[in-house]
Amino acid sequence: MKKILLLVVASALASVAAHAQTPASATPAPTAATPAAPAKEEAILPNGAVAPAPIAAAPADAASTSKIAPAPETPAANPNAIKVKAEAVGGKLTVKTDNPGPTRVEVSDGGGRPVLTYTMMNGQTPAVLNVGQLPAGTYIVRCTAYEKTGMRRVMIGQ
Repeated sequence: MKKILLLVVASALASVAAHAQTPASATPAPTAATPAAPAKEEAILPNGAVAPAPIAAAPADAASTSKIAPAPETPAANPNAIKVKAEAVGGKLTVKTDNPGPTRVEVSDGGGRPVLTYTMMNGQTPAVLNVGQLPAGTYIVRCTAYEKTGMRRVMIGQ
C-alpha cells in the first residue's frame, strides 16, 4: 500500500517538474474548456437597453506620453451665474454685473459675515460703494438676482 502511494506521488511530482521545465515561449494547445478569444462584456443600462462593450485603446509608447501634458477639463457653464466685476480703489468699491434687472450686492469679510449690502436697480449700471471704513483685507462680493448668483474676491485697503 505504501509503495502504491509513493508511486502515485512520485508520478505527480514528475509531471509537475516536467511542466515547470518547459520554456515560457511554448504555449499549450487550447482545450475545450478555455475559449480561444475573450468574450466581449456588455452592460445593461437602467432603461433596459444593452450598451456595447468598450473598445480598448492601443497603448501609446512612454516617450510620446511623457512630453504631452493632459488637457485641463473645463467645467460646464452655469446658466444661473452672474458675471461680476469689482474693483476697490481709494476707499471706493465699484461693482458691475451682466444682469439687466435689480441685483443685490453683499460684501462679506473673510469669516463670511456680511459687512455691507446694497441693492442695485440695474446690475449693468456700475454701483460705487464706500468701503473706506472697512479694515484692510480680502472681501467677497456676492451679487444675487432672483436665482442667479455671482461672486468675486477683492482686496480692500491695500
